[in-house]
Amino acid sequence: MNGKWFCLIAVCFLELPLLSCAAGQRLVSVSVTPTTVIFEGIGAQVQFTAIGTFVHPPSTKIISDQVTWTIDVQNLATITTTGVATATNICGKGNVIATANATLANAPPGTVMQGRASIQGIDDGTAQCMP
Repeated sequence: MNGKWFCLIAVCFLELPLLSCAAGQRLVSVSVTPTTVIFEGIGAQVQFTAIGTFVHPPSTKIISDQVTWTIDVQNLATITTTGVATATNICGKGNVIATANATLANAPPGTVMQGRASIQGIDDGTAQCMP
């Protein structure tokens, strides 16, 4: 009888970590590359990449197609759902933001994680861009 209990305890002890891994990885941060972009002309394009850092088990993955892409300044650039930014001006500066929702983060509802990269027009701060 003692042998059966030992086997049961051993199986539970060995399987417990595997069961917890089945819950999925948890996103702990989002970063965006490149981290800084200066648009050198109207129509210039850059592909941004969102990188997620996960735990349980630890890993780093490209999550560009799983985030929402936005720009926090108007009239400098546009951005597609795949992270391609196109300059519409050479004046101004702001941020490209990649936002991951709670489902991707494997976190409680309402959790939002963001990564940012700075963007700027080549003539920002010059006389050409002064009102």
